[in-house]
Amino acid sequence: MKNILTVLITMLVLVLGNWLVSFFTPLGFLDIAIPFAGLAVVIVFFFKSKGGMASRHLDMSIQGSTGIRMEQSTPVSDRSYILIGSILYLVLMVGVTFFAYRDYFFN
Repeated sequence: MKNILTVLITMLVLVLGNWLVSFFTPLGFLDIAIPFAGLAVVIVFFFKSKGGMASRHLDMSIQGSTGIRMEQSTPVSDRSYILIGSILYLVLMVGVTFFAYRDYFFN
């Protein structure tokens, strides 16, 4: 239940953020929904990844500049429900946008 709540709160925060950006800019909600969701997925992936390529690259650059070798730990396979919520929001917004602009895409 806690995991489902985390996914729903993530999606709610993304909807509110998308609405705030569309409120303060001349763009519509659906016009910026896909780029906003894509940016959110990239940001969440970068900050919530454990032992991914970005953190390994950072470790190697620090080791190269300091000359101190760090112990490599095995990556922990942990689900990030915030990342799952961000991906679900992206998929949902792609579907809603294509449905709303279906006349444009099919004509």
